[in-house]
Amino acid sequence: MAIKGRKTAMSAEDNKIGGLNVYHDEKGRPVYLNRMNHVGYVLTDKTKPFRTYSSRFFIGGIAAIFAYMFELPLIMCIFLGIAAYALMEFKFRKFLQTLPQIPNFKPVNHMGTIQSEANLDAKKIIIKIFLFIALSVLLIINAYQQGYEGVILYLNWAIAVAAAIMCIIEIRAFLFKKNNVG
Repeated sequence: MAIKGRKTAMSAEDNKIGGLNVYHDEKGRPVYLNRMNHVGYVLTDKTKPFRTYSSRFFIGGIAAIFAYMFELPLIMCIFLGIAAYALMEFKFRKFLQTLPQIPNFKPVNHMGTIQSEANLDAKKIIIKIFLFIALSVLLIINAYQQGYEGVILYLNWAIAVAAAIMCIIEIRAFLFKKNNVG
């Protein structure tokens, strides 16, 4: 966000941010709403760190998967994944304290995941569609070729289903972009 005199100009990055608890206030600024205490946190000029912290769930899962790759016991892998998530959650809460706050924030405009993904270039959306399809298929093929059983097989299936869901979201974003732009 660039400041021009008393008015502020929204950058293209600020308009592209969206997600589960991201809304826009009456000035059009992206605001993260903490549903526990109904405080809004203005995200202007802080969208990149917010995107990193909003991936804290995936980071915990990836940490657990990487730990398993080093053939650690499954309980230890789960513990490391939870620890990575907890560390990211702690850093996220500290990050929120540095943002301007709006007490008792009432959301005006919500930009969902599909709308924020539709703001991307059409070529990027198509590439993401194909990559999520490939990830889903390759996870299933790899699980059976490696002879995984039990929890690891189910984990591979769960990640493949998640990738398929992400593919569907990207397809919906592409259709949304096609119908609303062209």
